[in-house]
Amino acid sequence: MSARRINMQPSLAASLYNDALLLADEARGWFDRALVSQPLRSGAGVHAALIASQEGGDAETLALQNWHARCDPALRIALSCESLRLTTRLMHIIAWLLLQRAIASGELSADAALLPANRLGPSPYIDDALIAQLPSAAQRLIGQSSDLYRRVASLESAQAQADAPSEPPVVARFFAQLQAAF
Repeated sequence: MSARRINMQPSLAASLYNDALLLADEARGWFDRALVSQPLRSGAGVHAALIASQEGGDAETLALQNWHARCDPALRIALSCESLRLTTRLMHIIAWLLLQRAIASGELSADAALLPANRLGPSPYIDDALIAQLPSAAQRLIGQSSDLYRRVASLESAQAQADAPSEPPVVARFFAQLQAAF
């Protein structure tokens, strides 16, 4: 079975790959800070800002500490789960783009893309109501990863349509003969 593939420009694949890596790095850094951040010890307001500045904190750290102080533990667990979902989404994207790079360089045959194991993995579910309760930076990162996934999924879908087997000429002639007869 020979695949009829759409040719993805190497620059597009490289750009998407770079976007995914940069987003993964940014997300890792933010979620690492978010998941180890503790609620403010002295309450909110000017006094808390003074403490944060003395401890080397910035406005984002202060906002995150305020969020931790006012949310319930279940929401903090949800933040951890969303970080895993975001990571999963990005790893599916990166794996698919690396497969495209291997095919383009001749390391794998084009038929390898047709194997179910080499398709773009599913994006984890996004609960918009839950996401709305998370810090704005988390919302932004989750939205960016979802947008990037949709872009790559549309490329994969176009490629899957191009790779779909066409009717053999014999079957097409048979249908033409049937249509002509009736």
